[in-house]
Order: sequence, then C-alpha cells, then structure tokens
Amino acid sequence: AHGLGAAMLLRRSSQCSALVLLASLLCSEGGNRRKGADYYAILGIPEKADVPTIKKAYRTKSLEYHPDKCAVGKEECQTKFIEVSTAYEVLSDAEKRKVYDREGEEGLKEGHQSNEQAKAMFRQFFGREPDGNVRIVNRGGQMMFMEEGEPGPKEDIYGDTNVTELNDEVYKAFIHERDEPWMVMFYKPNDDESVEVKPEYIKFADTFREFLKVGAVNCRQQRDICNSASISSFPALRWFPEDKGSSPEIFEGSISAKTLGKFANSLIPDHTQTLEDKRQLRQWLDDAKGPVVVLFTDKSSTPPMWKALSREFKGRASLATVIRCDKSGVFKTPLQREYDVRIPAVIRLDPLGEVGKVAEKFDFQLKKDVLNLWIMKVVAQGKKAGPVATFKEWSRQRYEAGECGPTDSQFCFLWLKAGADQEAEEATRQLAHKYRTDPIKMMWANVELSPQLLEAFGVESADASDFFVAFRPKRSRFKVHGGPLRFKELDAFVDSVLSGGPLEGRLKVPKIEL
Repeated sequence: AHGLGAAMLLRRSSQCSALVLLASLLCSEGGNRRKGADYYAILGIPEKADVPTIKKAYRTKSLEYHPDKCAVGKEECQTKFIEVSTAYEVLSDAEKRKVYDREGEEGLKEGHQSNEQAKAMFRQFFGREPDGNVRIVNRGGQMMFMEEGEPGPKEDIYGDTNVTELNDEVYKAFIHERDEPWMVMFYKPNDDESVEVKPEYIKFADTFREFLKVGAVNCRQQRDICNSASISSFPALRWFPEDKGSSPEIFEGSISAKTLGKFANSLIPDHTQTLEDKRQLRQWLDDAKGPVVVLFTDKSSTPPMWKALSREFKGRASLATVIRCDKSGVFKTPLQREYDVRIPAVIRLDPLGEVGKVAEKFDFQLKKDVLNLWIMKVVAQGKKAGPVATFKEWSRQRYEAGECGPTDSQFCFLWLKAGADQEAEEATRQLAHKYRTDPIKMMWANVELSPQLLEAFGVESADASDFFVAFRPKRSRFKVHGGPLRFKELDAFVDSVLSGGPLEGRLKVPKIEL
C-alpha cells in the first residue's frame, strides 16, 4: 500500500510538472501565441517598436532584398521582399496591427493586400508599372508576384498618321526636353472610348500638323510614362507648354477635332501684335525687331499658323495681325481700307518709310512652309543689308527705360514737330538711314502733346513750329539747329555736332515730361 501511494504521488507530481512546463511554454515568447508569420521577427524589431522604428527597419530590409542589392537568388529575394513589405503594411497600420497582435496572421483577412497595395510592392521591387492587376501567390513555399495582364489588344493605334506615337526614349527627348509645345493623348487600345475618339484626334492632327506637334502614348505599352504623368483614366489629353519647366495643361470636355482645335489655339504661344489703326501701327513699327510683316485676316483672333511662325521667328522678325477684316470688302477695317488688300493677305512694311508704305507683298500660296521660306528670305536680306535705320517716337516709356534719359551718354537728335511736314519727315528718314551705324539715337516727339519740351530746350517763344535738337542727356547739354529742316542742312548740323561742335544750351527743366 505504501508503494502504491508513492507511485500515485510521483505520477501526480509529474503531471503537475508537465502542466507547469506547458504553461511556461505558452506564456513565453508572445509571438508564439500567434499563428502564421511573425512580422516582428521578419523586420527584426521588438513587439513594442514605435512607428519610426518600424519605418527604419522596413527601409533597411527592403533595400537588403531589392533585386539590385540582394545577394541570394531572384525568387528568394522576391519572397523576402514580399514578406518585408507585408509585415510593414500591417505593422505600420494601427488597426491592422491591433488585429495582428490579438489574433495573428489568421486574424487578418486572407490575401489582405489590396490590388493597389500589391501593385505598389510590384513597382518598388521591379521599378516599373505592372501589366494589369497583381496577385501575390505562394509557389512551393515562396511568395511571388503574379501579373494578371489586361484583356484586349495592346498594339499602338496611331501608326501611319500625323500623330506621333511616343515610346520611353522619344518621350524623354521630345517631352521632357521639349523646346516647343506638344499636345499628347494618353490612351489604351483596349479602352472603348480611347478607340472611339481616334478619328477625331487624327482629324485634329491633320489640321494642326504644320504648326503643332501632336503625339500619343499607348499606356498598355508605356506604363511607366503614364504612371509618371499621373494618368488614371482614359483617354486623357495634356498640353505640354514650350517651357519644359511648366506643368502640363489638362483638357477637360468632349473630345472632337473642333474642341481640341479651340483648346490648342488658346494655348499656342502668340508673339504677334494685333493692330487696329495707324497709331498702333506706328508704335509697333518703332519697337519692332528685324523685318516687319503683317497678316490681314477675317478671323477674330490670330490664326494658329501665324502664331507658330511668330514663335519660330521670335527675335529675328516682327509679325503683326489685323483681325476681323471683311472678305467682301464692304465693311473694311481702318487698316484694311488703308492698304486695300484682298483677304487674307501678307505684306512686309518699310519701318522707316511713311506709315502705310509697303515694301513687299506675299503673292504665293498661304501655307506655313511657303511663308516660312519667304520670311527666312526676308530675314536673310535684312542681315545682308546691315543695320536697320530707326527713327522712333520719343515716348514716356522709352524715356523712363533710359532712351535719351538722364543716364544716356549717347547723342540724341530730336525732331520736335507740331504738325505734318512731309519734306522734314523725308529728311529725317534720310538722316536715320545715313547714320544707322553710328552710336547715336534719332527720335521724334509731338510738341502739341508734350508742350513742356519747348520750355526744356528754350524754344517756347520761337516763331518756328518744328525744331531739330542735338541733345546730350547725361550732360544736360543741347543745341538747336537754326536752319531749314531739309536733309542737306540737317546732315551738316549732325556732322558738326559729331565732329566736336559745342552744345551751348543747358536743359531748362530739372526733368523732362513726355
């Protein structure tokens, strides 16, 4: 009996020890309470790690298993990368982390990565956009990315048209490094609406082909381009301005050749000047650089072709537009009446000649390539002829900009006129032409509009109405020509001043008012 009791006591003692051991095992290592992957162990962090610690561990681990850095096989790298990304996704989300801490991996909905999350992991691992949706699958114990691919066609649809299909290399060269504006359609060939608008986009490209670059990006083939451009719906249209540093403009509305034409025309850079009367024409001629060319059109705004030419010849020729001309010739605009041209028409003006003097008419087909060659010829002729003579109005804007102002050290020869004197005007033109290469300025001012000029140069009591003055602004010295305003006498006066003749007068006012 005594032996039997001892055996039973020993058995109970062993059972208690086993229970204590089991309890100890269950209570030790909190991660072992959870079923499935140990996300804390995967990231190598303690269970009480804060968010910055989690982020730091994720950056380190994801870099370790990135294909560019990973030292093991590609499939193992992919598996480890998915494990690290999944662990970070759960532990960096407060709600998911609570569920995981309480119930383990099984507490999270199976396949808890959304399609977008799986795509994000895919992009980070492969450095490109996936083809369609992405699933994460288990193959032989290893986690792998699976691209599902989109159904339907994936080939380009704008081949053999005036629309340029842009691949990655061409897109970088023409869009990222652009020096001219582009209209670009982002599309998918398996998207019904993208295919439906194709004829309208081709029609638009046919119309604008001579003066605008029109392109398209197939987002099934060029997924990275579309992702970098933040394209999320199709078709999508973007206007990329001439300045490569400027953000693209988004087209919103129904797509047709007409709506796209209006959109493009509103954004094409316009370096032309719109003219309505001879006063505007005179001001424009005074400021113009290079040959001056004017288009007469019945359109209500500058046509896109003329805008495109103004961009191409910016700094080499000056282009202007006379809009809303009457084709029938019944209700002519003032400048249309002045020049008596058929609409549309293009003419080159003599900037030094009488306002309205035509130097040359364009008598060819009004097409961009023909006009381009003609303007190139005009520019070349101007360069061959040398410096262009100028005789500008001495306006407040020019004075404030420094022309014949207090800081200007050059000689200024000023025609102070009160009315229309054709002989004096012709003489000053001849002077301007003769001295066009000399470092002097020749300008005119209307003393009826700026009577204070008479006081400034001490001629307010003189009998004459027009005066020719040699003026050294920086020294406030001047001399008034005392003879007739004819070329021979004016030429002798200018020559004597430039040869060192004294300027006896001193400016009579502290500041000139124009």
